[in-house]
Amino acid sequence: MKAYRLFSALAVFLFVPIAGFAVDRAGDPNPPTLRSHRGAWPIRRQWTRAETLHYAKWVEHIYDMKTKGTVEQRTAKIERIITDPEMNLLEQPEFLGRGGNAQLPSNILRTIHASLDCAKLTCFLPAYYAYRRALPWMVSFVAPESGDVRTAEYNRVSGTMSTLDKGSARDFFVEASVCFSSGNYRVNLTGRNAELSDTLPVAIDARYLLPGCMNYTDGHSLVLAKVSDYGELHFLNCSTTETRDIFTYNGMNTVAGITPRGSDPDNEWNGCFQGLRVLRYPVALTNGRGEVVGIRRRTNEEMKAFGFSTEQYEIIRELISNQFIAEGKLKPESFHDLIRLRMKRVNHIKPLQFLEAYAEELLEVYRLREEFVQDAWQNVLEHGPIVYPEEMRDENIFQAFGRWETWSSPSSDVDRRNKYFYLADWLDYAIRCYELIPGFVDLEGFEKYDIKSQAGLARALIEEKRRIFRSHSMAYTKSDGTRVELTLLDIEERLYDLSFDPNHPPELRWGAPYGSEERASAPQRYTPVSAGHKIPMEQAYQWQAYYRCLGQRETGMSALRGMFTEGFPVRKKLDQQLAKWFLFEEPVTVTASAEKLEPEPEPEKPSGPIHILVPSG
Repeated sequence: MKAYRLFSALAVFLFVPIAGFAVDRAGDPNPPTLRSHRGAWPIRRQWTRAETLHYAKWVEHIYDMKTKGTVEQRTAKIERIITDPEMNLLEQPEFLGRGGNAQLPSNILRTIHASLDCAKLTCFLPAYYAYRRALPWMVSFVAPESGDVRTAEYNRVSGTMSTLDKGSARDFFVEASVCFSSGNYRVNLTGRNAELSDTLPVAIDARYLLPGCMNYTDGHSLVLAKVSDYGELHFLNCSTTETRDIFTYNGMNTVAGITPRGSDPDNEWNGCFQGLRVLRYPVALTNGRGEVVGIRRRTNEEMKAFGFSTEQYEIIRELISNQFIAEGKLKPESFHDLIRLRMKRVNHIKPLQFLEAYAEELLEVYRLREEFVQDAWQNVLEHGPIVYPEEMRDENIFQAFGRWETWSSPSSDVDRRNKYFYLADWLDYAIRCYELIPGFVDLEGFEKYDIKSQAGLARALIEEKRRIFRSHSMAYTKSDGTRVELTLLDIEERLYDLSFDPNHPPELRWGAPYGSEERASAPQRYTPVSAGHKIPMEQAYQWQAYYRCLGQRETGMSALRGMFTEGFPVRKKLDQQLAKWFLFEEPVTVTASAEKLEPEPEPEKPSGPIHILVPSG
């Protein structure tokens, strides 16, 4: 079978059709027209609008297999994704098309796997696609004005590397994986050499905001991998752990922190590099015989055909000024709502069905967290405590080096909290749309409720959320080997209590309440800091309260000793967020047996901050 697949791939490379693999030459959206005989790989195509749609289909298929495939496919890392013909459409000759390049050798894929992180995944996927489809590709080198490229105020492009600059695919991919980081996104629109940047901001338009685009949020980058019928954005992400897990989640809250145009009076575009972005597709230069003689970046003007637009920064400015933005007869009150309105392909939404499906997705990310927590605890037991990067100039808890970067979970916990709050925002959006867009909200499944207003829908949604969350559960293993069952309702209750510190035993990692029998088994461990001090477990846990509640990564120094433990704002959880719709309304009438619904009380003391762009209301 392996031999047959190898022969098949070689035959496609040589333009020879194979029995059983009907290559639809006429169906290739972008047939080969170029020739090249040097560089990292042969180039036979230009990037066109049709090619970007083909690329989008490839990325979306990976997402679909990561969410709907077998257990092995849902947990697949990069080598499995790339070599599994069910996951990688480019392993199918009819999708690869004529003139495609053969699969990358496994040793290159293993090298790529070893260096992957969120940014390098966004670099590798389009480069790999370009390699297989015989397209030109480039990556840029960036340098900071000062400090670390990942956290500098802004970076400038100091040079580029194209496939013509390297003699083999291995050389190109290895150097690209070394030089590319999240700092590649921190290039101002009008900065020096800005037109050599890897990406550009993209229009919020279904024609251009496609799978394969990127999202950058201050040190974290994601691959847009699917746009749902409801206009929801779904992403692919890669962890920085040694296992280099690639996982999926939909979290509109990751589209956050966008700098409005004009926030800097000295440079109106300063900081306008966060948000949704499109790849700056390169152009192969040819001579009169169609032979490739060079590769260059497309200009900003040329990229308008692929969706380049600065409207995101204008939209954020208008939202800040007016608290809404006019969209036809509608007035969406947040950037997320505007995205949904522009990107949706359906005329109605079904909140209950969405809630039931989303609970499964939410539970899955916490199941995966348990695997990581156990691996991290085992590493600490075997190799000793891990140093907390306290008040370090070039490292913090979100971006560090060594074992802390590998085994701590502050960044991935931010993603999980955002995934939870995404559900709150989506349901909030459904409630607003209930009266804003007549007929858009389908109340199938809510027949037992007499819903006549937004307040009634809010009450019904909270009650159904509680019911569904009670019915979904997972288990974690304590330090003494016993198992503890947690429902999604339990995890929601502990949302701000889940420790990210790998030195803490699983009981604290899963937020076991202080003084409880569940927590009594936790062995007393310390957290060392970079200055050499050893912080007792309970004290470190208290001082880390602020960071357990953040809604986005921070780029400054991280504190520990003497850190404040209360008095900072905390985002309300789902029930409290939706309760605003009915706090001054009569309760909804229930026509079948159901638990009486009351809004949950405000917490006595806040336990964490919100540093994310939250939809108003």
